[in-house]
Amino acid sequence: VRSIFRFWLDMPAMRTSFVRSFVRSSVRSFIRSFVRSFVRSFVRSFVRSFVHSFVRSFVRSFVCSFVRPFVRSFVRSFVRSFVRSFV
Repeated sequence: VRSIFRFWLDMPAMRTSFVRSFVRSSVRSFIRSFVRSFVRSFVRSFVRSFVHSFVRSFVRSFVCSFVRPFVRSFVRSFVRSFVRSFV
């Protein structure tokens, strides 16, 4: 088997085609892994920023629509009761 492999590698055309196919497959796998990691990181950062902005806007709207009026009414009633207790 070794002699056949050595004979196959000794032939220049076979060697160049073997090297060419090896280089092509390795470059292809490298590009594939690079693109996969780039897309994964891009998608992760995009999703993170989108979720962050969505949560921020949701919290802001929630605070503006629900929490602020509740806090205002609570503070008003507390101040009224406090003032009544002194007066």
